[in-house]
Amino acid sequence: MNNKILIGVVVIAILLVAGYLVFNAGPVVSAQGTSKISVQPDLVSVNIDVTTKNITATDAQEANKRISDALLFELVKLGFTTRELQFVNYNVYEDVDWRTNTKKGYVVSQQLVVKTDKTAKVPGIVDAAINAGALVSYINFELSEEKQREYKAQALEAASRDAKDKVQAIASGQGKRVGRLVSLINQEFYYPGLMYAYQKAGEVAMDVANSEARTAALNLNPQNLDVTASIAAQYKLSFF
Repeated sequence: MNNKILIGVVVIAILLVAGYLVFNAGPVVSAQGTSKISVQPDLVSVNIDVTTKNITATDAQEANKRISDALLFELVKLGFTTRELQFVNYNVYEDVDWRTNTKKGYVVSQQLVVKTDKTAKVPGIVDAAINAGALVSYINFELSEEKQREYKAQALEAASRDAKDKVQAIASGQGKRVGRLVSLINQEFYYPGLMYAYQKAGEVAMDVANSEARTAALNLNPQNLDVTASIAAQYKLSFF
């Protein structure tokens, strides 16, 4: 009886060792899995730049506040709350002509990004910015955080499957079987579609840019965005 138990233990141990060799102790094979999902954006954002200049910093700040207050007033009339409208990147700096090293006064600038899921509101947002004396620097189609998480998860899953399929094809070509997973490294990308962009270069250029922004806002045609993912996978190959 004891001999039978001993033989059974030995057999189990041999099977365990053999299984380890087959599925874990072979060489390593790597593959890069990729995926791309084309999705419809669910948000549009309007980036607005408020920049003022004056001889003194105080006067430049007061002028900037007048434009900003007028802009906020118009946007609230469109249905936005003040909590949704937060200015960022507030800067005050000297206005210097670097060609002659002449100080011309001070510049005050800040930005406001207005986001909405209602495309029909965009022309009103652009008009509010222009009428207040601000610059529309770009209009951008993008995904909400919720949709980003949803689509990125789908893209990562598809990329992981792609990596495993490639490993299995490589192993099959060598007459081997895929063993255990050794490592996974992921790198994901999300590319928002830029609809309109402008770099300010003076008052005339600002007028032209705002005119083009108004035209763009009236003819919005959101294109699909690409959510992509990339997975680097390593698996052991069997010896047999």
